[in-house]
Amino acid sequence: MKQRKKRRKNKISTEKAMERAYKKQHAAYERAVIVVIIAAIIFIGLCLTLLTRPTVSELEKRTLTEKPIFSAESYFSGEYTADFTTYFSDTVPFREQLVSMGSWITSHFGISTPTFYGNVSVVADDNGQAITEAETTAVTTAAVTEETEPTSAEGDEEEIIVTTVPEVTETEETTTVTEEEVVGNIEDFSNNGIIVDGVEMYGDTAGVMLFGGDSEAGKRYAEVISAYKEDLGEDINVYNMVVPTSVEFYLPSKYSRYSASEKDAIDNIYSSYTADVISVDAYSEIAQHTDEYIYLRTDHHWSQRGAYYAYKAFAELLGQTPPALEDYETGTKEGFVGSLYSYTNDSRLLNIPEIFTWYKPTSEYTAYYYDYETLEETGTGTLFYDSASGSYCYGMFLGGDALHVKAVTQLETGRKIAVFKESYGNAFAPFLVDSFDEVYIIDIRYFGTNAVEYIKENGITDVLFINNAFAANTDSLIDCIEKLRVNPTGSITAGE
Repeated sequence: MKQRKKRRKNKISTEKAMERAYKKQHAAYERAVIVVIIAAIIFIGLCLTLLTRPTVSELEKRTLTEKPIFSAESYFSGEYTADFTTYFSDTVPFREQLVSMGSWITSHFGISTPTFYGNVSVVADDNGQAITEAETTAVTTAAVTEETEPTSAEGDEEEIIVTTVPEVTETEETTTVTEEEVVGNIEDFSNNGIIVDGVEMYGDTAGVMLFGGDSEAGKRYAEVISAYKEDLGEDINVYNMVVPTSVEFYLPSKYSRYSASEKDAIDNIYSSYTADVISVDAYSEIAQHTDEYIYLRTDHHWSQRGAYYAYKAFAELLGQTPPALEDYETGTKEGFVGSLYSYTNDSRLLNIPEIFTWYKPTSEYTAYYYDYETLEETGTGTLFYDSASGSYCYGMFLGGDALHVKAVTQLETGRKIAVFKESYGNAFAPFLVDSFDEVYIIDIRYFGTNAVEYIKENGITDVLFINNAFAANTDSLIDCIEKLRVNPTGSITAGE
C-alpha cells in the first residue's frame, strides 16, 4: 500500500514538473515570437523609412506617385496627408519584386477563369457581326471590380471575372529608351476592354484587346484620308493600310459577342473613300501566317514578324519583291512582358514572358531624328534602339512614339515616302528603307507642322497611312490626322 502511494505521489510530482517545464517552454516560445514580431515590425519600419523609394514602375510602365510638398494649408485641409498616404503606399521599396511575388503566389492557387478588364459590352452577334448601338448591352460598368457574372456566348454557365483597368499615366518620351518610355495611353487603342486567360496564342496563355468597332468613325477616317488625296493632287500617291490586331485571329469563338469583326471594319473604311486613295490589303497576307508568332501575347502590339507580312503586301502592291525574312539581321531578347500586363496587372501574363524578336533591314541608311514639335534636328543614328529591354522592348523601334524620324538610303529609286502612323507603325516603318530613297516617319499624335505643306516641300512622292483597326475607328486619333491636314502646327495645338 505504501509503495502504491509512493508511486502515485511520484507520478503526480513528475506530471507537475512536466507541466511547469511545458509552461516555462511555452512562455519562452511566446517571448521569442513577440521579439521576432517586434523585430520584424522595426525592420520593416526602418526599410520603409530609410531605403530608397522607386520612382518608376517598369512592370506597369508609369511614373509612381511623387512625394507631396508640405504646407500648412494642405495639411489642415487634409490634402497633404491623403497625398502622402498615396505616395507612401505607391512607392514601397522593392515594389516590383513584391508585385512579382504576389503574382507568383496567385498563379499557384489552382483557379483559372477567363477575366475581362474594363467596360466590356456585347458588340456583335454570335457570328461576330457588329450590332447596332441600341442593341449593345454592357457587361461591366466603370465601377466594377472583381465581380462575377454567369455569362457565355455559347449559353453555358461559365464564371467570368470582370475588373476595372488601372489608370495608366503617360510620361515624357525621349530619343533614347529609358524607364520613362511608355507604349501609349490605353484610351488610344482599347474601346471594349481586355480579356485574359480565355485566349491562347502559340500554345500559351495570352491577352487581347476586344474590338468594339464604330462604323461611323471608320467612314469619317476614310473621308479624312480622302481629303489628303484631294489636297495633294494626282502626282502624289496616297495609300491607306488598316492593320488587324490579335483579337481578330485568336479570340475563342465562345467570346465572339464581345468583339466585332475587324475585317468588316476595314472593308467599311476601304469602301468609303471619296477620292482615289489606294488601299493596302495587309489583312489577307497576315491571315495566312496566324500559326507564326505575328502578334505579342502579353502586349497589344504586333510582333515585327507580323509587321513584315504587312510590308510584304505593300511592297508587292508597289511592284517590288521584298527581301525574304531570313535575309534580315535578327536579334532576340528574353523576358518580355508587355502593355497588357501593365494595363491589367494580371499575374497569368506576368508569368508567361515572351521572347522579343526584331529584324533589321538589309539596306544601308542614316536616320535623322528631329524634335517633333519644332522639327529641329536632334541627332543621327539608327531606327533601332538595342538598349531597350524588359517591358520596354517595343521601344526598340524608333525609340518611341513622340519622335519625328527621316531615314535616308542609297537606293536611288526616285521615290520618297511619308508614313503617318501610331505605335503600330513603329515596327513596320524600318522595312521601308529597302523600298525608298527617303522615309519620313511621322506619328499622327506628335507632329508640329502642317502635313500637306511638309509633304510638298520635301518632294515626297508617296504617302502611307498605317493604323491599327482600333486607331482607325477612334475619334480622338482621327482628330489628330485631321489636325495634321488643316492646322499650321499640325496635331500640336496651344495648351497641349
